[in-house]
Amino acid sequence: MAQFKPRRFSRRTVKLALTALWCAIAFLYLFPYVWMVLTGIRQPVDTLAMRFIFTPTLDGFRTIFFETGFQRYMLNSALVAIPSTLLVVAVAAPSAYALTQLRMRGNIFLVAILVARMVPGIALLIPIYLTASYAGLLDTRLVLIVIYTAFNLPFAIWLLRGFFREVPAEVREAAIIDGCTEFRVFRSMMLPLLTGGMVATGVFVFIAAWNEFLFALALTQSRAATAPLSVVGFRNEYGVQWAAIGAAAVMISTPVVAFAVVMQRYLVRGLTMGSVKG
Repeated sequence: MAQFKPRRFSRRTVKLALTALWCAIAFLYLFPYVWMVLTGIRQPVDTLAMRFIFTPTLDGFRTIFFETGFQRYMLNSALVAIPSTLLVVAVAAPSAYALTQLRMRGNIFLVAILVARMVPGIALLIPIYLTASYAGLLDTRLVLIVIYTAFNLPFAIWLLRGFFREVPAEVREAAIIDGCTEFRVFRSMMLPLLTGGMVATGVFVFIAAWNEFLFALALTQSRAATAPLSVVGFRNEYGVQWAAIGAAAVMISTPVVAFAVVMQRYLVRGLTMGSVKG
């Protein structure tokens, strides 16, 4: 009886198969973005007919900038996302350092952080709305900054705590023996070592704050409304303004993509921190 021998594929065949697989994955990820851009530069009739051959137009961009005041919504998003990101990183970095390097008995605090991340935002929407209404903070950027900072802080602490744990304890101990204070160790040694991790955390926090919709919808009306909310109002007597929605989606995505590209070097270094050990 002949012995069965498994078929061996050549290296070229395996390489072609992997290339085809990655191309398929890239297509699945990029198609929504491509469709978004096409929607912004097509006539609504071309969008509804799903035509890939069409005459490009900038009517959608003209609509959002000259008829709806879309730039005001973008400014509100920037004035909310940037301060909340800076506050989150500024508070999360020393907190994560204290929970890791100082060997504090913070198990209960860590559990509380984890529970805070597990609570859905919509469950706290009514008490937050009532509190903001009582404090006179409805339809203000300040209330969004506070909410985004509070909700993104647990995630940032957990993420930075993982980065701080990758720094050997001997580094801090040697600095303490040389006479450095805890603050100087944190400022002069830990922060330069964890620049990539802090930038990676800041990117994720910025994206979460920039794209947030629920609290912005409930707590703002017109004066402090953010860019994602503007898309909801792109309707007229003729129906949905698909070109304006596509153009607005392109403009909302552009700052996030540009920020991630500019910080790519630090982002990759932060996400791969600790993956290779000598």
